[in-house]
Amino acid sequence: MPGQLTINPRRAGASLRVVVVGGGIAGIAAAFTLQRAGHSVTVVERTDGKARSHGGIRSPPNMTRILMDWGLGPALAKLAVKCRQFLFHEPNGELLGLVQLHEDFLVDLMGDFVFIQHGDLQTMLLDLATREGVEFRYNCNVEAIDTHDIAVLFAGGERLDADFVVGADGPDSLVRTEVMSEQITGYADGHLSLTMAFPTDVMREDEDLRTLVDEGNWWVWLGPSTLIHGSLVSGKKEFTLIIGLQGVPQETLAKYDESWDKTYPIEHFGIDFSTYDIRVQKMMKLARKVTPTVHIRRPILDSSVCHLARLVVVGEAAHPLVPAGQHNAGLAMEDAETLGALFTRIQHRSQVQRILAGFEEIRQPRCNYAQNWELRKRIMMSAPLGPEQKKRDEGIRRMAANLDVDWEHIDETRFREMWGDEMEMFSHSSTEAVEDWWAKWGSLLARDMARDTATGPAPGKSELPPTPTVQVNVSTGQQRSMIVY
Repeated sequence: MPGQLTINPRRAGASLRVVVVGGGIAGIAAAFTLQRAGHSVTVVERTDGKARSHGGIRSPPNMTRILMDWGLGPALAKLAVKCRQFLFHEPNGELLGLVQLHEDFLVDLMGDFVFIQHGDLQTMLLDLATREGVEFRYNCNVEAIDTHDIAVLFAGGERLDADFVVGADGPDSLVRTEVMSEQITGYADGHLSLTMAFPTDVMREDEDLRTLVDEGNWWVWLGPSTLIHGSLVSGKKEFTLIIGLQGVPQETLAKYDESWDKTYPIEHFGIDFSTYDIRVQKMMKLARKVTPTVHIRRPILDSSVCHLARLVVVGEAAHPLVPAGQHNAGLAMEDAETLGALFTRIQHRSQVQRILAGFEEIRQPRCNYAQNWELRKRIMMSAPLGPEQKKRDEGIRRMAANLDVDWEHIDETRFREMWGDEMEMFSHSSTEAVEDWWAKWGSLLARDMARDTATGPAPGKSELPPTPTVQVNVSTGQQRSMIVY
């Protein structure tokens, strides 16, 4: 894979006590980068931590670069599957168009586009964090957060003190409630995702399904109000499939929730696949366990850090996306990399608030953009029959005309037609964002630290960025024009 980077050896000048609430992918990743930065990190998780999802994760270049930087290249080479091209089909299987991932393009982005099984990624990160020295405590029911003295409180009265707390406890986050000083509610917006996986040795026995497991393609079928997409994962041992439905009635959505721990047979959902590609029909006959996940649309937060800047939320707790989207895991990896890169630079506990204010300044615009990006993408890709669907399909067909483009001499118009605003997502570097922020504020932070050490905090207004104030706005969900990839 292109873009293997050198692991950053920088260590913090002051070691902090950090508690991470939530032992999923986002929490493990954040714990790893903070422990690697020189801090003492404890992860508390309400479950026993043994569950593993067979769902598939897309790792675009912005995420793959981070995983490579963390030294996971050998594990990715074994378990991830490199994507060669995106293949878009009409429901009946007729090819609409395709996008090839040119090698030169990936080299420029310093990272491949790969597919990883959710459970495989969780295990990779857990091994990484454990080797680094992160402490994991399972079956811990967090009851509350002491926002004054900064501690995590458990059922039974135990407390775990910290210099700051990271909330990685999912879309229905307890820590986010403390950050915002109120419960942030949402509503089921009609999107339902169904996730399933099939062993490829069974698929290879069928002549029609065999075509799906020979290459590392992203297979996509675009039906009325329905997006079906799948890929190989787990070193090509499994094929994971996701069905994204739009406009699902509220009475149907009420039967499910945001969790990933309930499964049903495919017949339970009563979907008619008789007009679909024979390959889709045959996969539905193989489906034994299907996991439904509802999208709860919540306000997009203007703040991921509490007003005292001692609590911070990351991953789905901070920016819950449409289930099984393209950048759900990628944003969590960026959050973790940003936290770690910032907290390698801390020299004293008194700087925690300013560093977390920097985290918010760096991450908030990016995450807000990504939340809107993912929702727009899902709405477009699962559009009902009509003008938007026709416009989307015409865009995909135009891409097919660009297949013979010379990548070295591609002009901007053709490049934009092929990739649109995907490049805004793919090219982001968390490390560079931290370096830019530090170049702006680092010298002032160091100067204030030296002054405070010598004379105590000076009265008056600091030149440094202020700690965040809490504001919330509700995303309108308004669509804007974009180029389909």
